Amino acid sequence: MNLVVIICHDLGRHLGCYGTRSVRTPRLDAFAATAARFDRAFCCAPQCSPSRAAFWTGRYPHANGVIGLTHGEFANDLHPDEKHLAQLLGDAGYDTLLFGEQHAARSASRLGFGGLHVQKHAMSGGPDAGTCANVSKAFAEFIAQRTSPKPFFAQVSFFEPHFPFQRADIPIGDPATVDVPAHLPDVRSLREWMALYEASIANMDRASGVVLDALHQAGRDGDTLVVFVTDHGMQVPRAKTTLYDPGIEITLLMRLPGMGAGRACPALVSNVDALPTLLELLGQPVPANVQGVSFASVLRGEAARARDMLFAEKTYHGTYDPMRCVRTDRWKFIVNFEMGNWTQMPSSPNEMRMYADVTEALLPRLGRLTHHAFELYDLQSDPYEYANLARDPAHRATREQLARTLLEWMRGTGDPLLDGPVAQGIYHERLAQLKAH
Repeated sequence: MNLVVIICHDLGRHLGCYGTRSVRTPRLDAFAATAARFDRAFCCAPQCSPSRAAFWTGRYPHANGVIGLTHGEFANDLHPDEKHLAQLLGDAGYDTLLFGEQHAARSASRLGFGGLHVQKHAMSGGPDAGTCANVSKAFAEFIAQRTSPKPFFAQVSFFEPHFPFQRADIPIGDPATVDVPAHLPDVRSLREWMALYEASIANMDRASGVVLDALHQAGRDGDTLVVFVTDHGMQVPRAKTTLYDPGIEITLLMRLPGMGAGRACPALVSNVDALPTLLELLGQPVPANVQGVSFASVLRGEAARARDMLFAEKTYHGTYDPMRCVRTDRWKFIVNFEMGNWTQMPSSPNEMRMYADVTEALLPRLGRLTHHAFELYDLQSDPYEYANLARDPAHRATREQLARTLLEWMRGTGDPLLDGPVAQGIYHERLAQLKAH
């Protein structure tokens, strides 16, 4: 069986098939109607590189080495002995191909891909280098010309809808009609931001349709497992770069050959579980050091769930802001290890204006602009995670139990944060440069 994984940036679950009314995503909505739609899929890191590295290795960011961004001067990278899915499948006889960026390591050359197409990052490779139209076109040309009998694995990576919201010829919708994220206040600057964002999502949706059409026209629907996934939540306050649900919730759509009608899967799954799941579905062995849990039985309809809780983390995203959490069906427990601000610094004037407006509206509810040391939320009664129960004596037993569970996970996965502050790649590079003087 072949494997195609389409992965995009910063989407969260902002698609029509997940209930968003204003976004224009007809191609992915149609795909979802033939796939398993995971309604409680989460990533284990709310930043691009750490989340992707976990997805492709089946190991948590603090274990695989990607504790922050990999590109530019951030300089984080996979440990030398870490294996990407492309390397595992290449060793098993697959042709492995990358279309678009990879963003999980310093260099795509160490990941095991036999073919690289349109691999430049859209932020640094020129105006057209990594656009979703070019990436999808490269894949369509590949599949139309392919004659090899070998199975193949293709990673198709779209930059969109990451800011600065490339949208090609997609018109910007009326800000008055967009669906504002339910966890945020309704302010004008947020609506304007969402209108731009939804145009970029529509652009990405169209490119996804090109990939899906190319597979169909090549007659590969019957022998190809197709996955659509995003790396983490939306780039809005209390989402991306945070461990609240809007930051770690992800789209996950999976279509097995012969699946027929789609179905909703309510099982709790983490993106660190993707690698063992995909290997099992492809009949390949799972490496012993993998930390994720396969949910192939859930996808096949043989089991209701594969895990009872999941874990997520952030160490770096621009600045050092280490935090860890455990999430169950009902509870979320977060530990913030530093006195950071409640949100990361925005990277553009429009984003700064939007964050400032949202912060002003939220301040009476937040009460402070810095992290609490501990956060405990009852997700049943408080799904948007605003009522922190960590100091409530009535919930002391729940907090203590979850704290023990989180600490056990950190120990069991070798979290370096247990031994003290953790330096990212740029620190080691600059220290070496200093010593070279």
